[in-house]
Amino acid sequence: MRTYDKRIGFLINQEHLKPTGGNGQFARSFIRLMEANNIKVDIITDQMPKKYKAYADSLKTNIIYPDDELSYADHRDTFGKPTSICSEGLVNFRNSVMKALSTNIYDIFICNSPEAIQVGVSLGLEDTIQIIAYTHLESQIFTKTYGNPFLPIANETMRQNLTCSGLYIATQSAFNKQQFANHPNLARVFECPIPITELNLLARHDTERDGVLFIGRWEAGKNYDLFLEVMKQTKLTAKVITSKKGIENFQNAFNEMGIKHDIRADIVGEEKVKFITSCRVAVNTSLVESYGMAFYEQQMQMPTVCLDDPRWIQNFDNRFYYACDKKTMPSKVLSLHTQFDVADKWYDRNPSALDHYVAEEQLVFDKWKACFDHFVPKVVKGDIADFAKQKTVEYKNFIVGLNRKKLSLSNDIRAIYNNRGKFKTIYTDKGTWLTKDETFIPTEVIEGPNLFEGLYP
Repeated sequence: MRTYDKRIGFLINQEHLKPTGGNGQFARSFIRLMEANNIKVDIITDQMPKKYKAYADSLKTNIIYPDDELSYADHRDTFGKPTSICSEGLVNFRNSVMKALSTNIYDIFICNSPEAIQVGVSLGLEDTIQIIAYTHLESQIFTKTYGNPFLPIANETMRQNLTCSGLYIATQSAFNKQQFANHPNLARVFECPIPITELNLLARHDTERDGVLFIGRWEAGKNYDLFLEVMKQTKLTAKVITSKKGIENFQNAFNEMGIKHDIRADIVGEEKVKFITSCRVAVNTSLVESYGMAFYEQQMQMPTVCLDDPRWIQNFDNRFYYACDKKTMPSKVLSLHTQFDVADKWYDRNPSALDHYVAEEQLVFDKWKACFDHFVPKVVKGDIADFAKQKTVEYKNFIVGLNRKKLSLSNDIRAIYNNRGKFKTIYTDKGTWLTKDETFIPTEVIEGPNLFEGLYP
């Protein structure tokens, strides 16, 4: 049986558990990185994953969701667009977190949405569980944004939540971290990069290259119309990774222009790597990003062109991309397509983008570890609590033995967390053991038909 050094609860909206989009890709790469460093990650989500079940299955970890989830129909009808923080989502996340806490001990909660962050800070456990807010939204970092999907008051609330005492803030880059220079939580702001989603993009690929790569959805913030104009003027082959909803729109546009194209949706793994490494030049026209993971992945494999004015490009080293205005973008793309006709010309360019990002990737876990190590959980000295009198206990069985209809954060969970420092904690794939016996080796026996009811799949 495999055991782990820590357990992380990764709070993410179920609608983001998909192969396209930053959050879903982050979940996948984060789980892989943490497990490689002996840390178990459980997904804690607001609703049962249904739409992207296959992708959720591919994460190969516990996925915990509430037993009786609330619908978001009333929220959608009430707000429409722009939207606000979802009250029903807050309840769903709270119930999901409580369900997770009835099964396992968690060292860390990483909160990946406004609702998840608000629930995380409202638990009142920030002195015993490290609560980390991850800045997926540009509006969590900056006050002036373009095409933001939230009401101004919702954005203000998100930023105010980041000032709560005890909360840690993790952000993708040194540039983003700089924006928190005057933040009241500055000592708890850390650069914690998103691990690369496809490890094989860190290798050379001696493949025939042709065409122009675009990664993004068919939406205004991705500025897809500029990419269409580039293709119209260059007449090069268009290669697109988008969502299923975007396929028809791109196909219709290229057919109308008479542009040869290859469009893929929701691809991951080796198919994604092979598709990216079949392209000669990449174009990223996005106007709004909190970081830009697609841009990161493109640069290591090929020359990548972007606009010279978006704020988000400052997340990256300008030696490894080409910035220009929209008028000169077509000619720049055409020139690079001719210049870098084989992959080695890009790989061997001095300085080498691939070598640079391989080195950067080797630092990712150390940056996360610096954040984890900064937190010191509270431990009480006395042995008054019943839990402290145990010698060896399986956490979930102790919780069952409490015979509670509803767990109490203050009376049940806090009493355990305050005293867990008196024990050695051993994490397994499904459970948590606490022992005062240094020689103890856990055995994981599933007792009863409903022990893990509600874990997905």
